[in-house]
Amino acid sequence: MQSWASQGLGIKWVTLMLDDSNGGTPTTAGALQWKNYWGLDSVAVCADPYYSMVPGSSVGTPMTTLVDPRTMKVIAIQEGYSGNYSQLEQLANSNK
Repeated sequence: MQSWASQGLGIKWVTLMLDDSNGGTPTTAGALQWKNYWGLDSVAVCADPYYSMVPGSSVGTPMTTLVDPRTMKVIAIQEGYSGNYSQLEQLANSNK
């Protein structure tokens, strides 16, 4: 993520907390605690108690949703961690 800034890609990352550390409803205070604990200085961390970004009735976490900022349309959704952000980088490069 840090290399994206140095490349001038303008990528913005938002982490949505779907539950708290005990499996309960997330709060903004809990989101701030998570952000501080993990040192997520360049990332927005928010509580999402209503699962507003979950398509359907279940989700595999982590879930990455790629949104084109020019159209605000969802380009891709990936459930689970792959470490591959090629679609994101390609979109960012096309928006330069």
